[in-house]
Amino acid sequence: MRAAHNRGFTLIEMIIVIVIIAVMSAVVTLNVGAPNYSRFMAGVEKLSSTMSILSDEAIFTSSVISCDVDMTSVSCKKYRDGEWNDLELRRLVSWGWPTGFKISRITVNGVPLKDKQPIRFLPSGDNGGISIEVTNGEFSAWIDSDLSGRFKVAN
Repeated sequence: MRAAHNRGFTLIEMIIVIVIIAVMSAVVTLNVGAPNYSRFMAGVEKLSSTMSILSDEAIFTSSVISCDVDMTSVSCKKYRDGEWNDLELRRLVSWGWPTGFKISRITVNGVPLKDKQPIRFLPSGDNGGISIEVTNGEFSAWIDSDLSGRFKVAN
């Protein structure tokens, strides 16, 4: 008599493979949204740091810095010795505007800024309570300043 050769997988092996696939699927599903949120928050942190750098620049150079902020960009001028000069932001920060990143609202001391009204950084460091809402269409976050000119991200 010939011994029958078993071919294929046992029930235990099949169950183990199914469990491994289920666990891996769950891990991948949980991490799918994380890179987008992490990338968004990294951009918000960079903008927050830029605001802190601008505040510091105003203090260290004893000048007023005025920034025109629209939905997708920031441009700044420095007032010193009686004249306004363009401030080269690339000299201060080394990042570009993130794709899809928009500023949806800015308030100073709780009052919304009007169209074309600039954000001002004073040499005294007293910039008022500036709050900036940033969105990418999927996520949003606030950047808030304290009275010392420090900016931080608040969710």
